[in-house]
Amino acid sequence: MLYDHVHISHGVSKLGADIPSVSLPVGVTCRADAPCFKKCYARRGRFCFRRNRAYLETNLALWRNDPAFFEREITIAAFPARFFRWHSSGDIPDMAYLEMMTRVAENLPDTRFLAFTKKYELIDDYINSHGSLPENLIIILSAWGDFRPNNPHNLPVAYIRFKKETTGIPADARPCPSYCGDCVATGMSCWDLKRGESVVFNEH
Repeated sequence: MLYDHVHISHGVSKLGADIPSVSLPVGVTCRADAPCFKKCYARRGRFCFRRNRAYLETNLALWRNDPAFFEREITIAAFPARFFRWHSSGDIPDMAYLEMMTRVAENLPDTRFLAFTKKYELIDDYINSHGSLPENLIIILSAWGDFRPNNPHNLPVAYIRFKKETTGIPADARPCPSYCGDCVATGMSCWDLKRGESVVFNEH
């Protein structure tokens, strides 16, 4: 089942109704050695529903087959929003996609964009080539236990507090309150993380 438009999620329980998001299929867009694959929340629950899987597959197909159309649809969806989330499921597929993300952010300076990623090297390569990311595009490098980024550009890092192991998490990491809809109003949300700062999530 395929659709004619990029599927934008509204009202995701964790994000709230005012934060739109776009997602991609998990696995195929993730790094091959991602250690989180077996426990990934995007392989369970609502993400497994047939219609939701079709939405994710369509989003990736639209990006691959008509990237200009994909970019235009994202821009239209993000234009009225103060906050936008990239990828509740999946990761940044390639450099062209990351460049598209930066163009969208540059064209919508009043919207703050957020993405978590384990494509550490991809982000490093972009910054090395372009000098910086747009200020309103917050890229957070996602760690997983001992799997951590080299992080030469001191970008924000997200940590997981596992149920049986909690070491290696910075003492000043911001604890996630679980609901972005309220957190974004505090000025202390993930969308506000600066270089050198971090956030910690409890294991799902």
